Order: sequence, then structure tokens, then C-alpha cells
Amino acid sequence: MAALAVLTVCSCTSNEYERLSPSYASRAESSASHLQIEEEKTEAVQRKIIKQGTLKFETADVNKTKSIISQSVQDLNGYISNDNANDYSNRLEHRLTVRIPTDKFDLFLENISESIVKMDSKNIDMLDVTEEYIDTEARIKTKKELQNRYRELLKHATKVDEMLNIEREIGKLQTEIESVEGRMKYLNDRIALSTLTITYYQKTTSKFGFSSQFVEGFKDGWQGFLSFIIVLSNLWVFILVTVVTVYLIRRWRRKKKKAIITD
Repeated sequence: MAALAVLTVCSCTSNEYERLSPSYASRAESSASHLQIEEEKTEAVQRKIIKQGTLKFETADVNKTKSIISQSVQDLNGYISNDNANDYSNRLEHRLTVRIPTDKFDLFLENISESIVKMDSKNIDMLDVTEEYIDTEARIKTKKELQNRYRELLKHATKVDEMLNIEREIGKLQTEIESVEGRMKYLNDRIALSTLTITYYQKTTSKFGFSSQFVEGFKDGWQGFLSFIIVLSNLWVFILVTVVTVYLIRRWRRKKKKAIITD
């Protein structure tokens, strides 16, 4: 029976390759993918959710808040992917992008809530990617099955052109598989780790004050004066040449005018 099966495969190699032309492969892949999706729909599927959000609040101490957030991220096996700090005239502001395991997202929010003086905004989005996840998973499975079929045909191919064409189709499928697997990896990462952008600030002045504004204005004026002196120091040669030229021209004019009067 095994020998008969091998003979059958060998005798049908050319016909099988013709049937597995790109157009046939595309139809077979589409059909198989559709069947796979339908099968998955009939089963109980765990929802695939991407959770992301933004948080902005006032705090009494930005350094203490940064310490609380960093410790909580570490305890919950997350990480900080971005960290920026700005010193404005009336406040100190920090902005962090945090990646936290999705199942610990709510606990993380509770941990940092103690440092909130005033909540400015809170936006949490839940993106359901279950359908895309199932479709991507099915596409990977279908393409791999089709690739294995081509490899079986390659084992029994006898003509050089058949071998080259089959190898070309295998290469195309491998590129497609890697692309779809990259998308699957991205989805898994976004599903497993939620993303939260946190902006928190500490006020340094409570209201507009004449004295503080005067001091800031004086500092800005002094910096401007120093910048002007630096510019002049870079242009001293041109200034000297201009002064000497103007002096010589005026002296020549005076001499010329005196000569006319004498005549």
C-alpha cells in the first residue's frame, strides 16, 4: 500500500504542480482560510483586546510621583518605553509612556492614584481585535500547509523548470508567511502589554506675580544684552573697517571743501 502511494504521487507530480499554480494556490488558500475562520467562529473564542489610554494629572511632587510610578512598573513586570521632562515658567511637567501587563492594568492605576492632586483627563480605549487575530492565525496556517504541499511536489519533480518554478512559489510563500507572522507578533505584544501615556505636573507658581515676572524679564533682558555683545565681538573687524572708512571719507570731504573755498 505504501509503495502504491509513492508511485501515485510520482506519476502525478506534473499535474499537481499545474493545479498548484499561483491562481489555484490563491483560491485554495482563500477557501481554506474561509473554512478555518468559520470553524473558529463555531467555537468559544477568548476575546483579544488591546487596551491603551492617556492620563494627565497634577501632583504635589513630580519626583515622588516618578518614584511611585517606576516602582509600580517594576513590581508589575512592565517597563517605561519613553520618558520626557520639561521645566516651564509655572510648572514642572513629566511625560511617560508605560507598558504594563494587561491583566495588571487596573492595579497599576490604583497604585499611582495616591499621588494625584487633581485629575485633568483620563481616557482608556479598549480595541477588540479578535476577528483580525483569528484571520491572521488562519492565514499563517493555510500558507504553511500550502508551502508544505509545494515541498512535497519538489521532492518528486523531475524537470528543471518544474523545480525552479516550485522553488519560486515556496520563496514567495515564505515571504508572505514572515510578513503575516510579523503582524501576529505585533498583535500579541499589544494584547499582552497595555500602553498608557502619563502626563503629570507640579505647579511652581500659584498665580501671576509682578515680582516673579520682573525677575524673569530682567533675566531675559540680560541674556539678550550678552547675546548682543557676543555678536559685536564676532563682527569687530567689520565695525573697525567701517569706522575707518567713514572717517577717511569725511576727512577727504573736509579737505576738498576747504580747497574750494580757498580757490
